[in-house]
Amino acid sequence: MKIRPSVFLYIIILFSSFMLVNTVSARQERGAEFSFQKGNIYYEEGKYDTAIKEYSQLLEQGLESGNLYFNLGNSYFKKGELGKAILNYERARRLIPRDGDLKTNYQFAVSKIAYNTSEGPSWFKERFNMVTLNEVTIILSCFFISILLFLMVSIFVIRIRRYSYIVLGVSLIVFMTFAYSMYSKVSVLDSEAVIISQSAEAKYEPADSATTHFSLYEGMKVYVLELKKEWVKVKRPDGKIGWIRTIEMEKI
Repeated sequence: MKIRPSVFLYIIILFSSFMLVNTVSARQERGAEFSFQKGNIYYEEGKYDTAIKEYSQLLEQGLESGNLYFNLGNSYFKKGELGKAILNYERARRLIPRDGDLKTNYQFAVSKIAYNTSEGPSWFKERFNMVTLNEVTIILSCFFISILLFLMVSIFVIRIRRYSYIVLGVSLIVFMTFAYSMYSKVSVLDSEAVIISQSAEAKYEPADSATTHFSLYEGMKVYVLELKKEWVKVKRPDGKIGWIRTIEMEKI
């Protein structure tokens, strides 16, 4: 079968475009790796501002990873900026929650928070914090497909049908547990924040003249409830609610 010239030309253009995209992508990856390594070298040399600049440029390009946030957090910690260090450790924890070095550095940084009012996570929450949102999504998808396959097989195999109630009961419990974990992770995605100023006075109302309700300190985690121009309504882990200026915190 002969290929018409126009079709042949179209195939050549597609193939060339594919190769060009791969080449550009490979160059971008090499460039990103080079910038990441440069940042690491600056960090080892104690040039933390320059290291932060290199890491931040990668984030501005839309590139992110747990290791990138972890190194950025380390750089801020070395600079003495506790709030931004914990902020980036928190971001890293969403991507590499089981990393041992990250866990150690994060706990050490949190121990430096002045008058920390937050309580440690429960055993249940701590276990599920070790799994990323993507991993929970994959687990739920696999579980759902497995349940459907089991139901289909049980229709034709009587022996399996005998155990269907037990299997489905256990599967439902496990499925709901992971579903709750997923809901918990998704519900706080855009509400968790970290105080990045040395201290923030939480007011009863969004005004400088309002009475101070309580104080927040650098590195504390809060939950964003409402935004109003340059003010944000936040909730402390112990349940206290107040208004602080937006520039005093940054969302995770």
